[in-house]
Amino acid sequence: MRSFRARHAGAWLALLSGMSLTSPLRAQPTAADKALAEGLFQDGKKLMDEGKLAEACPKLAESQRVDPTVGTLLNLAVCHEKEGKTASAWAEFKEASALAATAGQQDRSQFAAKRAAELEARLTRLVLEVAEAAPGMSITLNGQQLSAAAATGSGIPVDPGTATIEAKAPGKQPWSQQVTLDPGPSAPRVVIPPLADAAVQRPAQAAPPAPAVRPAPAQPEATGSPVRALGFVAGGVGLAGLGVGAVFGIMAIQKAGDVEEGCSGNFGCSRADVEANESARTTAMVSNIAAGAGLLCLGAGVAMVLLSRSPEAPVAGERVWLSPTVASDGGRMTLGGRW
Repeated sequence: MRSFRARHAGAWLALLSGMSLTSPLRAQPTAADKALAEGLFQDGKKLMDEGKLAEACPKLAESQRVDPTVGTLLNLAVCHEKEGKTASAWAEFKEASALAATAGQQDRSQFAAKRAAELEARLTRLVLEVAEAAPGMSITLNGQQLSAAAATGSGIPVDPGTATIEAKAPGKQPWSQQVTLDPGPSAPRVVIPPLADAAVQRPAQAAPPAPAVRPAPAQPEATGSPVRALGFVAGGVGLAGLGVGAVFGIMAIQKAGDVEEGCSGNFGCSRADVEANESARTTAMVSNIAAGAGLLCLGAGVAMVLLSRSPEAPVAGERVWLSPTVASDGGRMTLGGRW
């Protein structure tokens, strides 16, 4: 075949996996496009002559895409036929025959028509059957879109090899299957089963809110008020003072009894009795001082304990007082308060 690439205007055919698709009208190629297409064509033709079909066919296809011509399309069909892609080659020969006839190239048109007829006799045709068409159902063959009505029962020319059939419909689970197609002539049949209903996805329920964590109540401090502690100390000292006063008081009473017994006779008080009487008075004075001081400390301690507020339960407006009094004849305490 000559390497001359006859130019033509109009649509051209791009076939993928046995399905032909005529491209829409496109703008005229520029000089740069023509140069690129010519370079790709020369490379592809050389690779095809060397038997490197896997590299040659893509270059010829790209050349045809950039600048479509009858000559390139015929060479691409020959490359696909040698590669074993009978359906692609058949569609390309038929397209080249029609374009050549329009351009007045009868020899090329007859050549392409003859090759197309030879290939048609040994095509592999895939027959699809839809068991139950779902509303809005779509079918794809090797990524090419088919309608359910057009695909059913039709023998679709396909290239030998692996073909992937997929079926989808709204509200249905998608279905797919891969089949291995042997070189023709053959007509394998694939049945697309009824599509199963898609699982209804219920909206996820929101998890119940976690219970609010309330902060633990503040624990009172282990240490008490310093005034309160001092009150307990003063109370202890007061109790000790009262004890000392009681002891000295008992001693004074005993000594006074001895003096009274010694001085009750007719001979008067002896010197020893007089000294004992002085000692008894001194002991009584110590007893009074100790008891008074004890009462004073005890009263002060009680007042400090009562007046110091507890951190656990403060009471607003509470007021308590304790007033100790010391006299020569003893001591007393006055307790008062307001609530």
